[in-house]
Amino acid sequence: MSNFVRFFLTRLRIFTLVGCVAVCLYFVARVIIFSYSYYSPVEKLFGILLLTGETYMLVHALGYMINVFNIRGRELTAPRAEIRQGEEPWVAVVVAARHEPKEILEETIITFRNLDYPNKNIYFLDDSSDQRYKEEADGLAARHGIKIFRREERRGAKAGIVNAFMAGMPEKYLAIFDADQNPMPDFLDELLPYLEANENLAFVQTPQFYSNVGDSPVAMGAAMQQAIFYESICEGKNLNDAMFCCGTNVVFRRTALMSVGGFDESSITEDFATSVKLHVKGYKSLYHPHVKVFGLGPDTLPAYFKQQARWSGGTVSVFKRIIQLFFRSPRSLTPMQWLEYFLAGSYYFVGWAFFFLMICPIAFLLFNVPSFFLRPEIYLTTFVPYFSLSLLVFYSTMSERHYTFKQIYTGLILGSLCFPVLMKSTLLALAGEKMTFVVTTKGGRERLDWKGLWPYSVMLGLNAAAIAVGALRFGNDPYAIGVNMFWAAYHIFILANIFRFNNPPAPPEKAAA
Repeated sequence: MSNFVRFFLTRLRIFTLVGCVAVCLYFVARVIIFSYSYYSPVEKLFGILLLTGETYMLVHALGYMINVFNIRGRELTAPRAEIRQGEEPWVAVVVAARHEPKEILEETIITFRNLDYPNKNIYFLDDSSDQRYKEEADGLAARHGIKIFRREERRGAKAGIVNAFMAGMPEKYLAIFDADQNPMPDFLDELLPYLEANENLAFVQTPQFYSNVGDSPVAMGAAMQQAIFYESICEGKNLNDAMFCCGTNVVFRRTALMSVGGFDESSITEDFATSVKLHVKGYKSLYHPHVKVFGLGPDTLPAYFKQQARWSGGTVSVFKRIIQLFFRSPRSLTPMQWLEYFLAGSYYFVGWAFFFLMICPIAFLLFNVPSFFLRPEIYLTTFVPYFSLSLLVFYSTMSERHYTFKQIYTGLILGSLCFPVLMKSTLLALAGEKMTFVVTTKGGRERLDWKGLWPYSVMLGLNAAAIAVGALRFGNDPYAIGVNMFWAAYHIFILANIFRFNNPPAPPEKAAA
């Protein structure tokens, strides 16, 4: 860790506070300039797009910095009960799967059997419709001595089969894992004391950690995004009793789930939707910030985009309900819980914000729209401090957790490249389009064809054309044109990375060569 980063970390709370002030100052300056400048209708449209994109980024940057400020030097210590040997409550350890490779499932089932906790029953919730996968599931169950559960009526995807199973389960607690998530032997021993100590605790969530980080740039970027979420954001949500279930690596109290009708089958992000119901009902949640499960993340762009489309579409559909609930029953959650759910529910609009911020420099350089630009002294005293301090706070907190610059930058670039997928999925969710649950593939050799790359090709061409026109007009207004040329070049740099990420991982024999 560099001396500068170390110096910054020792004063992180101060710099975070200054960063929050800079965010507010820049936003105020933007609103004033927009309100008191004369714009034609077209200029006003692009001005609104720019202000919308910047407002979104500012709000979420502010939310991140507030979380960093709050968790600095603090760790929520939840009560733990002492569970006597021989009196351990029974736990159902389940994996719900449909058409998953048997090799991945077998590895997961073996880790279930290796759990140290004594009073556990292991269940494979098989939702496969293909006879071959059913036979493979039966073979795994017979080989490892676990129980198979199937349902007669298939509805509600993963949420539906878990609910069908839960209706007849005798165990007190339910531990849920995805097919590729492998818990450590002490997973249940670590989490059960929290649940036994507090009858009002609905669930305990642990991080997801992708162990295939070296398989491809996509795998590294996806793992880094998980690290950002679980190692900073979730800790802040935990302090505000607003941690939501993430669908895997979690232990639920069965009675709490049953009290809200089980998992929400109307959403493909049933975990997020059900968490809202539990918090509204007065239940607590807990985040255990230590990695106890290792899993596999997407390692190709198609797999990653498929995952992000599902998460974003489901989250936005639940976000609409959160807004309705807020106006209908504003006291059903605390102010900080509302804030955390608003931030989480609106996160996937980042694709639109990125697009708005990318299209505005292009419009300015090609068509001089909008014609009015922030004065240099206002830009330097508001935007530059906000942008610099936001990046420094983010980089310093991740560097402190021993992530390299390459890992951090890979995660940020991959997230930015997801903008067309997020724009489409969030728009469909807002329109009420119901998305179907699709399994995220792993270990594949998929890549995007030219049809999948067209948004990037178009935006690369527009940014390049904007820079060329800007160079010709540079003498007219060096400051305004120079700033916009910088942002167009920055966007070209991000967009060009699509070709690096679109190279699928090499086969094992080549990777080992």
